Amino acid sequence: MDVAAVSGSHTFAALRVVTYLLFALLVLPLFLLMTRAALNDGDSVDKPNRVRQWYGYTVCLIAVITGLICVAGVLSNTFDLMNPLAAEGPFGESLTSFEAYKATRERRFFPSDQRLAPDTASDATLRVRYEALRADRVAQRSFEARKGLVTDLIILFIAIALFVTHWRWLRNLPEPEGASRAA
Repeated sequence: MDVAAVSGSHTFAALRVVTYLLFALLVLPLFLLMTRAALNDGDSVDKPNRVRQWYGYTVCLIAVITGLICVAGVLSNTFDLMNPLAAEGPFGESLTSFEAYKATRERRFFPSDQRLAPDTASDATLRVRYEALRADRVAQRSFEARKGLVTDLIILFIAIALFVTHWRWLRNLPEPEGASRAA
């Protein structure tokens, strides 16, 4: 496998995982700190209610952030499905047209000691290669975009369900004594 064959979608997936991990490492300690502060502050009667509120609002915040990330993924995958050849790709050659393919097919990245000899194939042979590469790229990008679209939509629906259920649950929590709910 050459360097040009490394897929850009794997980089995006790794970046997404790192983002979630950093978010978890930042939010979890903050949540624990705020819960501890809520337990140490106030009457013993309203302590459980404050912990529930922190939990509910944290889940709603995470659901909103996850939803926003998924909406961006849905939009990106929708554009990739509409025009799979224009999607960002790992290969050096452009497959938007035969002329672009001929002009860019030598842009592959190889180490300097492994440089290949120039290809002297005829236009007919190049046309056959172009059509095969083009069909393969369309099929590959379409599959990746459909898979990403379905994944993002499922996660988006889960985030919406979590948000709605926790928001309704928060609205039904009893008020602590002496506190008035803002309208």
